[in-house]
Order: sequence, then C-alpha cells, then structure tokens
Amino acid sequence: MGSFPESGGRRIGGIAVSLFLACALTVLIETPFLALFGYRDRYALTVTVCVNVMTYLTLNLCLRFLAPLTLQTVAVGEILVVLTEYLLYRIAFGARRGLFLLTFAANLLSFGLGAAGQIVQRLI
Repeated sequence: MGSFPESGGRRIGGIAVSLFLACALTVLIETPFLALFGYRDRYALTVTVCVNVMTYLTLNLCLRFLAPLTLQTVAVGEILVVLTEYLLYRIAFGARRGLFLLTFAANLLSFGLGAAGQIVQRLI
C-alpha cells in the first residue's frame, strides 16, 4: 500500500485503522449516551450506530482528503454533523422534545473526549 503526502507518510492501512478505532470510540460514546435518555430499543440502537458511523466517516474523510484541516473547517464540519444527525434522528424517531439538544450534547461529549484523548496521546 502506498502512502499519501497528506497523511504525513502514514500508510493507507494505518489511516484506515485509526479511522476505524476513532469511529468505534465515537459509537461507544454516543450510543450509550442516547440510550441513557430512552433511545435503547434495538431500532434506536441500530439507527444511532448507523448514523454515527455515516457522519463520522464522512466528516473525517472530507477533513483528511478534501478540506484543509483548520479550526474553521472542523467547526463547520461538526455543526453539519450535528444538524445531519438531528435530521436523521428526527426522521427515524419523529419530532421529539429535546432531540436536538440531546444530539448536540452527544456530539459535544464525543468531540470533547476525542480532543482530550488527542491531547493525552501527544503528551505521551
């Protein structure tokens, strides 16, 4: 497998593994968070996992290969993720009170823990 200059010389396999692990971590954070607030039946869990995988991979592949990695692109991307997830949850679950705030909070938690993990990883 070749390496991309944008990847800092990392091989494609390394990028795939890091994307998979980070995506799994996002799912492991956001799915239980939504389950705590009542979205815990098989349908809700399946929707939550699918929506998070789709939005995580879309955002991170765009940030890695299509857009310059800046604070602005990350912020715009995260806003688009929250809006997309909310719209998909609204389609799946109906217009429920507090759904937008719950979607925002789940993403904030996931982003915050991910950012903290990146900081710790760089310190080690």
